[in-house]
Amino acid sequence: MASAEADSRMSQVVAPALEKIIKNASWRKHSKLAHQCKSLLEKLTTKSPLFPSDSEPDNSIPGPLHDGGPVEYSLAESESILTPLINACGTAYNKIVDPAVDCIQKLIAYGYLRGEADPTGGPEAQLLSKLIESVCKCHDLGDDAVELLVLKTLLSAVTSISLRIHGDCLLQIVRTCYDIYLGSKNVVNQTTAKASLVQMLVIVFRRMEADSSTVPIQPIVVAELMEPVEKSDADGSMTQFVQGFITKIMQDIDGVLNPVAPSKVSLGGHDGAFETTTVETTNPTDLLDSTDKDMLDAKYWEISMYKTALEGRKGELADGDVERDDDLEVQIGNKLRRDAFLVFRALCKLSMKTPPKEAMADPQLMRGKIVALELLKILLENAGAVFRTSERFLGAIKQYLCLSLLKNSASSLIIVFQLSCSIFISLVSRFRAGLKAEIGVFFPMIVLRVLENVAHPNFQQKMIVLRFLDKLCVDSQILVDIFINYDCDVNSSNIFERMVNGLLKTAQGVPPSTATTLLPPQEATMKLEAMKCLVAILKSMGDWMNKQLRIPDPHSTKRFEAVENSPEPVNVPLANGNGDETVEGSDFHSETSSEASDALSIEQRRAYKLELQEGISLFNRKPKKGIEFLIRANKVGDSPEEIAAFLKNASGLNKTLIGDYLGEREDLSLKVMHAYVDSFDFQGMEFDDAIRAFLQGFRLPGEAQKIDRIMEKFAERYCKCNPKAFISADTAYVLAYSVILLNTDAHNPMVKNKMSADDFVRNNRGIDDGKDLPEEYLRSLFERISRNEIKMKEDDLSVQQKQSVNSSRILGLDSILNIVIRKRDEDQHMETSDNLIKHMQEQFKEKARKSESVYYAATDVVVLRFMVEVCWAPMLAAFSVPLDQSDDEIVIALCLEGFRYAIHVTAVMSMKTHRDAFVTSLAKFTSLHSPADIKQKNIDAIRVSILVHLH
Repeated sequence: MASAEADSRMSQVVAPALEKIIKNASWRKHSKLAHQCKSLLEKLTTKSPLFPSDSEPDNSIPGPLHDGGPVEYSLAESESILTPLINACGTAYNKIVDPAVDCIQKLIAYGYLRGEADPTGGPEAQLLSKLIESVCKCHDLGDDAVELLVLKTLLSAVTSISLRIHGDCLLQIVRTCYDIYLGSKNVVNQTTAKASLVQMLVIVFRRMEADSSTVPIQPIVVAELMEPVEKSDADGSMTQFVQGFITKIMQDIDGVLNPVAPSKVSLGGHDGAFETTTVETTNPTDLLDSTDKDMLDAKYWEISMYKTALEGRKGELADGDVERDDDLEVQIGNKLRRDAFLVFRALCKLSMKTPPKEAMADPQLMRGKIVALELLKILLENAGAVFRTSERFLGAIKQYLCLSLLKNSASSLIIVFQLSCSIFISLVSRFRAGLKAEIGVFFPMIVLRVLENVAHPNFQQKMIVLRFLDKLCVDSQILVDIFINYDCDVNSSNIFERMVNGLLKTAQGVPPSTATTLLPPQEATMKLEAMKCLVAILKSMGDWMNKQLRIPDPHSTKRFEAVENSPEPVNVPLANGNGDETVEGSDFHSETSSEASDALSIEQRRAYKLELQEGISLFNRKPKKGIEFLIRANKVGDSPEEIAAFLKNASGLNKTLIGDYLGEREDLSLKVMHAYVDSFDFQGMEFDDAIRAFLQGFRLPGEAQKIDRIMEKFAERYCKCNPKAFISADTAYVLAYSVILLNTDAHNPMVKNKMSADDFVRNNRGIDDGKDLPEEYLRSLFERISRNEIKMKEDDLSVQQKQSVNSSRILGLDSILNIVIRKRDEDQHMETSDNLIKHMQEQFKEKARKSESVYYAATDVVVLRFMVEVCWAPMLAAFSVPLDQSDDEIVIALCLEGFRYAIHVTAVMSMKTHRDAFVTSLAKFTSLHSPADIKQKNIDAIRVSILVHLH
């Protein structure tokens, strides 16, 4: 039982609220509540015991209320004080709800409530959980003042150190703030809700990184969250209001160790950390709840994605693992990590919510998705070391964020695409060591897909991608890492090479004879931006080389360097949440292999890949010669089994030509075909499933004899794996033909009169050594084939052939583009396409299976030689032509800058031939051989030539 003095202290907070509730209660509707409040108020004001001595419950159980001093309230006493407040919140009547929520906020702010709110915990935890839940439900009233009070109370609860909010209770709070942001009619309340969400994210992830609930946290800078529209239509009073709201809560809460005026401090301690780019209006419309279909998509992805890869870390990803730990300190650490995991997962799921189709192009109806993506962007840009390196969080990124990126990167709404790009740049800048396979898939899909579309791009999307690439070059380590991990990996797409070639084509503009959707000013802007990117790539390579060889920058004081004069902010996008780390590269070295940095290793990997590409390119023209070349080059063994394994597993082979090769009559081809078929295990598979699996890797040839040979061997293999399926292999052979005919008949739009189930049964009479196969079996087979077409896997080359891509792009996951490059009218189906998700999931699995999982952090400058080999010719073309044809000062300055960086890199790397190509070309533009024609650009070229020779 609490003392009279403590009752008195508590009554200063509770009594005024009870008086207001009694005063505003309706005698008919709220009579029970009014009676409860009067009874409690009387005991508080007369300082009498809360329970008569003869009926007092067991006081030995401590409750969540205390007075900030030595005296505690028992659970029963706490309940008797808090229950009227909980009931008042449930009345849905503003004048009663207002004082009740205000009272709860004060109890939290003054530190009178303590313990953990958990609906699954003991009586004390359940009481606190009920209290928080009652506050959350009040936001439905739609009253501006109540909404602000709810936000104030919830932010106080998350900030509080004595009241601990974890798990489901935390998720409920986040969801309530999100709903207020979406549903409030008041723009100040919307902004306050968004700022509160950001502050909560800062708190949850900062505590997780520090593994401590008491780590000091400072208020966010609200001005950096504000949108340009909101800034222009106000005098700053809204920003001041919201800043004051957040700062006051942060400073009032018990135990906040740094109650200072807000400085530019964020989760990562960086300036501008909470900058966003959305343009909002003030007319909110509630977003529909997520459809079952979205949740099924998410479930499908969760269950199947990375199943094998995540098998080993099952324990770490299980939500319940924290409860198994008896050591309190470890348990707190785990709970904090679990909170961060749950909040991150919730944001990913909210970012995937698909509103009705008509809302797809309306930013107003997409606000829920947009704010979730903004919060994810802020979170990733400020992620600390634990988030970036923990298997649990990397697993969450792979499971949830990758699906969100997949669904949102194809959005026709520019702001959604822009946020997806910003999230992806954070993954590349800060998480690349743990997400090698994912970046290898998404870089072609999000960036290269848009970059390589020269004639009919979406102008805004392409500008976003070009700025993304420019930003990527700021950290000189990134491009070198990309080259080593993808362009030197046999099973990856040549990302760096494709990026340079895509930029060259963009800088050159649309070919004269090609129709385009671009307006002339748009094309000029795009060409200039692409040129800037090419110069930025060379500068980045030069910076990295200077850093590795400790060469001072020879150009730092020259006039062409004006744009780059500010110190290079290498560690801005890369420092961790504690603000005490240098460049992210230092993170990677500890957990990555340094083998690739050995000159010989890089050389071997790159040479191997180039030779393999040459062999695959030859196979796709003349299969037999391609195989001979690859055997001679030791890229493929000479046994039929090794050749078959290559045909089955290699990326980039033309599947029609694989079928042709397997169907040949020659001795080696025949042996390879037998080895290819024998590599399948059909045991226990349904007949049509076996055919599906078999025909995924190649297209059946057109000649009947070739089909005959392949299907005869398939039938023999199926019967060997399933001896009791048919009387003889002949039965399987005839049925296989029958199934292929049915597949064509059912799914070819040219066939008008479709085969019926009766026809199919009739056609297959007597095929089992004179007997009939069971009719139910045949009808079931007919149903499955009619419903689900037997299809070959997407041809890796189809897109490249359409785009006449050169042989260097043949490898890797380029087939991913098949699912994204579609007709415009199909765009709206992209976001929820089941096939898309399944196809992507297969790509990830294949990528994870084939690629080296080791991430290489580049340290040896020799890698630059191979990068120059790839990019020197496109760069020379990109800089020479405009210098010759243009008189635009900006374009000329960029071209000359490009020449200077290129000559610097090639000279230091002793690449004499390449250096001479750039120097000779530059010398031509001095026009010294024809002084009468000299223009300003020629004088500039002379100046750069002199600078180059001085260094």
